[in-house]
Amino acid sequence: MRKRLTVIEGKQLWEEYQRGNIQSLGKLMQGYYPDLFHWGMRLHNERELVKDCIQEVFLNLWRLHESIPAVENVRAYLLMVLKSHMLRDLTNKHVMLQSSIQEDYSFSVEFSADMRMIEEEHEIYQIRKLEAAMNHLPKRQKELIYLRFHQNLSFEEIADVMNLGRQSAYNLFQKSLNNLRKHWPVLTLFTAIWIF
Repeated sequence: MRKRLTVIEGKQLWEEYQRGNIQSLGKLMQGYYPDLFHWGMRLHNERELVKDCIQEVFLNLWRLHESIPAVENVRAYLLMVLKSHMLRDLTNKHVMLQSSIQEDYSFSVEFSADMRMIEEEHEIYQIRKLEAAMNHLPKRQKELIYLRFHQNLSFEEIADVMNLGRQSAYNLFQKSLNNLRKHWPVLTLFTAIWIF
């Protein structure tokens, strides 16, 4: 399994890409593809559509390399661009109605295979309870929890990806935790979030 690019590596490759180095753009795609694919599948469960959208994002980036701005966190920027591209693509293909697409896209939570390999049955039970509790959350709250704990994004980055203000992202996060507490005892909630 390929190691995730650090923020510094991503920024260096981005700067090289801005100067016209197509190999750097290829390295960015390779380095961030697993995160982008996993994110895309949370937004829409059609694998080929997600793959096509990721490819189109990088093709568009190459076309725009002379005018593209500098970014602080390339992964967060790419997640935001992919989400925007997928929503636009889904709208264009009439998979969803234009009026409801911004707030009514699908978003599902499923923990990765390595989480399912935990040996003790009690831990598996707790993870299943967390998964069930998370799937009771509204879509935007699930999305925020995913970005915070699975993608390890800061609240500033989450705000950018979700098109929210930083304080709104933080407030939505608190609301998400409060909703999780309703479906699950507090003590096990924090244990599971730590595992997650």
